[in-house]
Formats: sequence, structure tokens, C-alpha cells
Amino acid sequence: MVIDENRLAALHNEAVTGNPEAARELGRLLCLLPDEPDGEAWPLPHWPGEPWLRAALTARPDDASAAVLLAGVLAQQIERRYVLGDPDAAIARRQGEALHLYRAVLRTDPGHPTARAGLEVLRRPATALTSDDTYSYYRLDGTPPGGGTARLITPDPHELRWAAGSLLGAADLALTVHTPVDKPHTLQLPEGLLPAGLPELPGPALPPGHPVRLALDRAEVIAYYGYAAEPRSQRRLLSSAR
Repeated sequence: MVIDENRLAALHNEAVTGNPEAARELGRLLCLLPDEPDGEAWPLPHWPGEPWLRAALTARPDDASAAVLLAGVLAQQIERRYVLGDPDAAIARRQGEALHLYRAVLRTDPGHPTARAGLEVLRRPATALTSDDTYSYYRLDGTPPGGGTARLITPDPHELRWAAGSLLGAADLALTVHTPVDKPHTLQLPEGLLPAGLPELPGPALPPGHPVRLALDRAEVIAYYGYAAEPRSQRRLLSSAR
């Protein structure tokens, strides 16, 4: 499906009238964009998908898709706040809410893969997802002008092309294809552009909100579906939660 500003505007118009499906879809798509976007068509908070996912859950508290997406956003905020040195209380609030969301989904669906994986990451980050190679997805990495790294993860080629505008032209741009049937394959993009033809992804697609473990520069990190930017400073592992 074509993704453009017209589609975002249409979803926004439906979401503000109380349509929970539109709010969830808008929140999901905004998770693929930078948390500080330029040229937005309407006022956006620091994490643009968060208020729409919350609206979807307020209307439908049993919406598992919205719940795991929101929990993934909160998990990324937890890591960012560790790096920035925020107060422990602020981190604990987000961690507690993410745990609550994952556990609520699992009470209804004990086998929900994204909720199980997300809960594992929050409780045992050092060992979580070490054998999870079930899904296929694209990963686009680059170095923003201010340094650090920016990353976009999605299994959908249309979403990748649409959301990649935030990274095209970044230094050291690289596209990595992850599949359950082969080792990750990385294509360097010296021109700062995606290739005309993207490799097809075999196997199940990575679900929205699902965390993955990545081996980067001799270090392993947890990443999530969507867009994320990391500062130069070293990342800290999430603390264990019981």
C-alpha cells in the first residue's frame, strides 16, 4: 500500500474523531519516523507514535497490537533515559508500564511472540533473544550529521522506502537484510540511496513492536521495529525487572 502524507493526514483525521484502528495504524507508521521529525504536518510530541497508540488502547484496552507497539516505544525510551542519565523514578515508571502492557497481552494470549520477547528483554536483557532468528526484516543504518547512529527496522519494502527519507544522505549508510535462513547480508550505500530493487524476504515478517538482538561493532544490542537514534555515548543494558 502506498504510504505518503495524504495517507497520514487521512489516518490523522479519522484518529482524532475516535477511530481506534486509525489511531493504531497512525501510531504504527509514526514509529517508523524520527522522534524529532522535520516539517511535520501537525504538532508531534517527542515520540510521535506514542499518543496515537495510547488513544487506540484507551478506546480498546484489549488491542494487543497497540499494546506491544507502545511497550516497545517505552522500552526504547528507557534505554535513551539511561544514556542521558535521567532520574531512576522516570525510568522505573516507563519500565513498569511496559511490563504491565506485556503481561496484560500474555494473560489473554500466553503465546503472543512479541509480548513474550519484549518481556524477556525487560527481565533478562543480557540473555534475551540469543536464539531468536525467526523473522525476516530490513535494517537501514547511518550516521546523522550530529554523530551517533540512526537505525530503521521494518520487514515491509514500501515502509522502508517511505521512511528511509530520514536517513538517505546520512554518512556510512548501509542496508542489512536479516532472514531466518541465512546470515545477515549488508549492502553499503555510498551514494546514500536505496537500491532500485530490494531483496525479497523469505520466512515470517518481523511483527510490529518486536525486539531483535543485533551484533554491531563487536557489541550486541537490543533494537526494535521502527526508527531509533542513539547518541555517541555508550549504551547501557536495561536493568532486570521482576
